[in-house]
Amino acid sequence: MKKFLLLFAIVATLAALVVPIVVTSNIPTENSALMDPTHKREKQLSANHLERIEKRKARQAAYEHFIDSTVLSHHYRFVPTMFNVEPAGSSQLISNPSIELAIYGDWADIHLPIYQGFTPPYRLQIFNTAITNLANFTTIETDNGWTISFESWLFSSNDYTFTLEVYSKTGGANLSISSSFYPTTTFWGSLYPVY
Repeated sequence: MKKFLLLFAIVATLAALVVPIVVTSNIPTENSALMDPTHKREKQLSANHLERIEKRKARQAAYEHFIDSTVLSHHYRFVPTMFNVEPAGSSQLISNPSIELAIYGDWADIHLPIYQGFTPPYRLQIFNTAITNLANFTTIETDNGWTISFESWLFSSNDYTFTLEVYSKTGGANLSISSSFYPTTTFWGSLYPVY
């Protein structure tokens, strides 16, 4: 047993001496190719890879044009997948396929959940209406896509402001519904054309 322990101690000592030598031998020196500033780490891209990059670039440009055309047509649907009440409400998933905001030129079809109330806990209501009184309807191009906004009183004594931000590169969109009496409700989803 003593011989085994002595042999184990010798092997451990030699291993401790050899490992730093092996590790330090991998450090580049001043004369190595890695320290040369003209050394290129990147390989040349193959023709197939370059072709795939160009195809993706063309698909991305076509998709951005599609989203821009959809917004400018003023015939689209915003379909949310999640919403919450501001400033710090919990997010809720939306699985109801009929929840949407649709714009048809000069009128809107609204079927959206919204929180109402002056203090927490807020009441969850569903707006289910079509409105033709879209006041101050604007579509403004931004660096990331579009900002669409309009106001409506929604047949109540409260004025509501709808602000839809559309991201051309991803097709995603955020909708905020704010009012003078109730907290802001924010939705996240996607924009789709209406044919």
